[in-house]
Amino acid sequence: MTDIHAHFVFQVDDGARNLDESLAMLEQAVNAGIENIVATPHITEAATTAGNERIKEHFQIIQNEITAKNLSVNIYLGSEIYYNEFVYQWKEAAWYTINNNQKYLLFELPMFYLPVNVSDFIFQCKLQGITPILAHPERYLYLHKRSELLVSWLGQGCLLQMNAGSITGAFGKRIEWFSRKLLSEGLFSFVASDAHDTENRTFNTLNEAKKKTEQFLDDQYIDRLFTINPLSAVKGDPVLPLMAGDRIFSKNKFKKLLDKMKFLPKSHKDLN
Repeated sequence: MTDIHAHFVFQVDDGARNLDESLAMLEQAVNAGIENIVATPHITEAATTAGNERIKEHFQIIQNEITAKNLSVNIYLGSEIYYNEFVYQWKEAAWYTINNNQKYLLFELPMFYLPVNVSDFIFQCKLQGITPILAHPERYLYLHKRSELLVSWLGQGCLLQMNAGSITGAFGKRIEWFSRKLLSEGLFSFVASDAHDTENRTFNTLNEAKKKTEQFLDDQYIDRLFTINPLSAVKGDPVLPLMAGDRIFSKNKFKKLLDKMKFLPKSHKDLN
């Protein structure tokens, strides 16, 4: 498996607290069957030279330890960019795109309110030849009833990344239900761990989510979500298009499916 969203670089965000925890997380990842991982530290304010250097320095320290300990995992530098007024100031940073490939960029929205001009940001990314990947949209409750926005963003060429914990129920039944609906319709290109530690939000969740998807998704789509597409994003290669059965999705297909899922039911009895 390849994981494009994880917070294992120590002392740069709310992820790993020290080098030992970084390495413990990576050992856990290896045991979970993850071969490639993108470090995605939160970028939430105007980038500074000191902050930029700290991310690169701590990432390199971890890389050196991986080599010394002969850990069977490849790590790459990226980021999880918080969408705000500083978002356009970061494009020169080494972590701006995944593996500095200038092809894919992971970004997140505010958790509790819908910001303005997201479509403009997606448009500007595409003009630069960068495909934006929206992190865990299933967790933004305001999108559960504004699914037409997902339709628009997907139509612009934005891709979607789901958190493994959303599939396993770590964020509650409502998000688990919505996640399963979206996955069942083939709307996501990636599932990632969003790992922060070794206790609660761990790399193990990715393997657990993969096993759970085997109950309701076909093997081909599972491979795309957990292996093929994530590795393509790391390499800067084209990600496979979203499919409806054996046909590529059309914008009308997106619209019909997402309109159908605008309002969640009061009960979640349809979950197995």
